[in-house]
Amino acid sequence: MAISPEHQIYAELFSDSPDMAVEFLRERGVRVPDYDRSEITSCDLGHVEPVERRSDVAIMLRGEGPHGAHDNLMGVVVEVQRDWSERKRYTWPEYLTSLRSRHECPVSLLAICPRQSVADRYTGAIPLGHPGFVLSPLVVGPKDIPVVTDPATVAGAPTLGVLSAAAHGSRKTDVLEALHTGLDTIDPERAAKYIGYSLHLLADTDGQKALEKLMMADTFEYTSEWTQSLRTEGRTEGRVEGKAEALLIVLAGHGIEVTDTDRERINGCRDRDVLDTWLHRAATVSSTDELFEA
Repeated sequence: MAISPEHQIYAELFSDSPDMAVEFLRERGVRVPDYDRSEITSCDLGHVEPVERRSDVAIMLRGEGPHGAHDNLMGVVVEVQRDWSERKRYTWPEYLTSLRSRHECPVSLLAICPRQSVADRYTGAIPLGHPGFVLSPLVVGPKDIPVVTDPATVAGAPTLGVLSAAAHGSRKTDVLEALHTGLDTIDPERAAKYIGYSLHLLADTDGQKALEKLMMADTFEYTSEWTQSLRTEGRTEGRVEGKAEALLIVLAGHGIEVTDTDRERINGCRDRDVLDTWLHRAATVSSTDELFEA
């Protein structure tokens, strides 16, 4: 089954920031051992037959333990679920027991559901048949994601800022303002990626339109440097690339086909004013021919 861009973005956020999963577990009362590092591990369950059996993200927490300084202290399986699937009640226990067997440590399951109605359906025990053998998924829906309105929080945890924008940005503009301002303080390439993720997750909502306006504004209080002319030599190239990437994401969000030639033209443009003009047009055009009109 093909993985949707939305599904992939949520998985990428937790791959970029494994510690974010740990914080969600702690908020749900899970005792997480003190650990020195978190790392992404293989999601493949190791089946020989040609079937797809893999979780979205598998995380290992390592630290001082009985077997050394980098012992396997705990595993975390992160599953992104956009829709209800009865099948997950059978595959999720397999994910946990496989990771537990491989690394010989406790394992927890964290299910991320972008839609609250889906999250509510997954919140329930899964009896496995053996007495006392019951899996209770730890589910995170939009209502469980914090409302992040502090730019400093976004700067320190940009993946959390993206999650907050996706969950609350359509109703709370201060969340988008914090995201916009906070991302301006981090590496331009990472900022472009996360603003792109946010635009895609907010596709076809008032939040997408509001974030696009923030990106294109020249006088707004929270205007980001990478949406206007820069005087600081050395950062300009990164900002231009960020504009180009943001433009491609906006076009994708509006369902506009972009050919390889179009993509090369956009990525090859180094004129910030031209990119700004294209960004302003991107929300209203129906084709790249209209976008590029002189």
